[in-house]
Amino acid sequence: MAEPVTALVVDDEEMTRAIVAGYLARIGYRTLEAATIAEAWAILSDPTITIHVVLLDRRLDDGDGLEVFERMKAVPGLAEIPVIVQTVSDSSAEIAAAIRAGVFYYLFKPYDGALLRSVVRAAEERSGRLKTLQGDLRSRADAISLLRDARFRFRTPQEAQNLAITLSTIADTAHSLTFGLSEILMNAVEHGNLGIGFEAKSVLKATGALTQEVENRLASPEHRDKYATLHVERSDNRVVFTVTDMGRGFDSSRYLTVDAFQSTATHGRGIALARMVGFDQLTYVGAGNRVVGVVNLNRPAVPPAD
Repeated sequence: MAEPVTALVVDDEEMTRAIVAGYLARIGYRTLEAATIAEAWAILSDPTITIHVVLLDRRLDDGDGLEVFERMKAVPGLAEIPVIVQTVSDSSAEIAAAIRAGVFYYLFKPYDGALLRSVVRAAEERSGRLKTLQGDLRSRADAISLLRDARFRFRTPQEAQNLAITLSTIADTAHSLTFGLSEILMNAVEHGNLGIGFEAKSVLKATGALTQEVENRLASPEHRDKYATLHVERSDNRVVFTVTDMGRGFDSSRYLTVDAFQSTATHGRGIALARMVGFDQLTYVGAGNRVVGVVNLNRPAVPPAD
């Protein structure tokens, strides 16, 4: 019999822990609970317990929840566990700090069960893809270091993610660049080529139907021949990523500033975050179906925001 998926829920509110456990029980997850950093670390350090995903509150009674994540990154057996940060704060600085630290998933309280389950599954799926790629990532990095000018064509979310993970090794800021590239490549697929707008994506995410809708549109006569392109140009000092899709474009100004963080929607912050932590410059060209991201290879490391 397969081992059940076990989630560690770290939150100082007992009611929140119980609600999250109930949400995850509906998809067959087992949950363990911790109210403090110390309790969470005791569970994570127990060799008899296998944790598959961690839901981590930022503000705990004994400190910042990100401390747990930082400790996990230093332990080989824990570093690969996907972490979802949850908080009542909608601060762009806090989100940027979490992403720089290596967190890809951020939930704002309150959220419903469908959204939580969707994010947990996405985190697990992404973690699985990362593990698959890690075996040959070093050889990829050595090859990517030779890149000077390359063009790629992609059409599916998985192809977009694989490109983002592989090409991010071109810079020392690989983790932040992975996030930034992933955002603009996924936008080219979902929003650009497949025409899934902001409001439609909100509904699809809330109902857990986004993945199926993407697959349906990729197979449809209207969209099955569409593709996006990525052009990578590298010099001694910088890398320029140009992504072009076959969509009609959009008003990018709405999503490039910190105003995006003030929305109560469950998405729409990705472009602003990509601009903040993934690239030194991010510019949408023309109608919005082409975006140019620039990474300076000689920039100093940016410390996490307080």
